Amino acid sequence: MFNLTRLLRPKATSQSLAALDLGSNSFHLIIADWQDGELKVRDKVKEMVRLGWGLQEDGSLDSAAVNRALGCLERFGERLREFEPGSVRIVGTKTLRSVSNSDRFLAEAERRLGHPIEIISGEEEARLIYLGVAHYLAPTKGRRMVVDIGGGSTEVCLGDGMDLCLKESLDMGCVSITKKFFRSGKVTEKRLKAASTYCSQQLVAIADDVVDMKWQECLGASGTIKAVAKVCRENGFSDGTIDLKSLDKIVEIYRQAGNSDVSIEGLSKERQPVFLGGVITLLSLFGSLHIEQMHAAEWALREGLLYELKGRLEHTDIRPTSVIRLAERYRCDKVFSGRVAKTCSNLLAQVAETWELDEAETGQLLHWASQLFLVGLEITHSEYQKHGAYIVRHVDLAGFSREEQQQLAALVLAHRKRIPQQDFPMDNLELLKACVLLRLAVIFNRAKRKQAAPDLELRAAGEHISLLVEKQWLQENPLTKADLESERRYMRHIGYRLNVITV
Repeated sequence: MFNLTRLLRPKATSQSLAALDLGSNSFHLIIADWQDGELKVRDKVKEMVRLGWGLQEDGSLDSAAVNRALGCLERFGERLREFEPGSVRIVGTKTLRSVSNSDRFLAEAERRLGHPIEIISGEEEARLIYLGVAHYLAPTKGRRMVVDIGGGSTEVCLGDGMDLCLKESLDMGCVSITKKFFRSGKVTEKRLKAASTYCSQQLVAIADDVVDMKWQECLGASGTIKAVAKVCRENGFSDGTIDLKSLDKIVEIYRQAGNSDVSIEGLSKERQPVFLGGVITLLSLFGSLHIEQMHAAEWALREGLLYELKGRLEHTDIRPTSVIRLAERYRCDKVFSGRVAKTCSNLLAQVAETWELDEAETGQLLHWASQLFLVGLEITHSEYQKHGAYIVRHVDLAGFSREEQQQLAALVLAHRKRIPQQDFPMDNLELLKACVLLRLAVIFNRAKRKQAAPDLELRAAGEHISLLVEKQWLQENPLTKADLESERRYMRHIGYRLNVITV
């Protein structure tokens, strides 16, 4: 329901973990053992699915791409059935971010895999890539640039050690550029120039900031860059180091051939159809960002996922820190938020069983919502929940999947006044029940923020809710009493009946 990838605490010194990257060009599965605090990779599997090639102009996936993807996931699913819930992390990137209605595809994909799929933002993809590369190669002194050219997007990161300074995701990749400019297979000077210009246009927004930040080394990750490094080495263009001269020599091969599907020494047949799009993308990065040399790193997104998974198992999840930073940025009232969180926890404990809510998962989401429901107040007091929901939905929250962030935004939006049924996922009954708990917690802590909420007894069965409150406390807090009367009306609009009983 919430898809928070809730993880189990390891019961032994060894545990198997898996990560699956559903990219626009290929699907990558990696399996590792966590032994005595270290990750030891024991298997890697990659299949060229070219999901991005099947993305249509209307945002749908063509049947061929869907069939290729589901066939691959069926095979991967056989490997993943042995894994416990929470020991696998599966993410979708650019193409799955772009599909207009991915629910049906994702449901079928999850059925075959036996584990949930998260769609992550471009910024989150960049962070995880940097995490993987940083664990692969210890940083030298100074700032490092990491570049990853995927099938549908390109991520650019700058960081010092393990700390990111900048992370950007750009709308260009080996599949998308090949598809846009070389789909027919013909390579002409006009098409080469058009592709290069398009890539340069994507880089305009970030080029000055990246160049001004300066860096001491540049690393490239994933298939395109590793393929370029191999081609440079096999053809004697360089020792595997990528530079402008070697990239120009590769482009010249295509210019002379006049065809994008060219056989080049060191280039695999699988990579061949989309290689030129990746080379043009890389060449534009070199020009716009003033890169002189780049070295290929073996690790990327999937390894970053493993280390993120390992961190969550060790209770070093980055998501709580992301929430705290956002709350601090918008100067949320910590005392008020803390009281609301405490009341949410108390109410949830009383109804989790009868409402069939996972107490750990629901409790985590409510805790985050309690910290963030006030972010919109920094903009305006009127309809602040709408501004807050917009911020939570669109801000870069490191560690969160798109679905997690959308659910968090929905709780912020619906924590007061009438629940906007057109904007709230009403079919998500668990989220709706969590919303009811958050609303009640806000009501009982809003009137007098320095006064503790009363002891509450909550009973729930289906759409029927009974709330027992001390009669004297309610008489002494007429604003809360009025809010509860309004809440009864709001609940009726969504088919719930709230009965307030004084004792």
